[in-house]
Amino acid sequence: MSAEPITSPSHPFDRTALRVNQAIIILLLLIAFVAQQAWLVAVVAAVMTPGAISPKLALFQLLYRHVLRPLRLLRPDLVAEDAAPHRFAQGMGAAVLILATLALWSGAQIAGWVLALLVVTLAAINLLFGFCAGCFIFFHLQRLGVLKRVSSHD
Repeated sequence: MSAEPITSPSHPFDRTALRVNQAIIILLLLIAFVAQQAWLVAVVAAVMTPGAISPKLALFQLLYRHVLRPLRLLRPDLVAEDAAPHRFAQGMGAAVLILATLALWSGAQIAGWVLALLVVTLAAINLLFGFCAGCFIFFHLQRLGVLKRVSSHD
């Protein structure tokens, strides 16, 4: 979501890192669905969870920063945007994938795959159209005073 940040971030946000993250999430979850491999949903959830806490722990973004960008396969797209809403969105996606994993492992296959494909759909909407549903929720929770207004680094 390209909304104006509430506070000016002190570090630029690299949207290419975000797009790589989304593309890998989409790819892995679609492979999981087509191959009916619930363990892969769990792996994606396990990778997304620490990345929601800190960009230093975001494995898919680290792949971009330490492999794809140095090889000049992708270029940075730096913007003055707060990373916090995007990390919140990733945390929401991770939580949904944890629920999907639990559903898949408990035999609720339809519910599990619907939840996993919901994450695919929302990541694809963000990747293709630039609308981040989790960021939208983040900003509305801030307006309601549920979330504190802070700025964070990418």
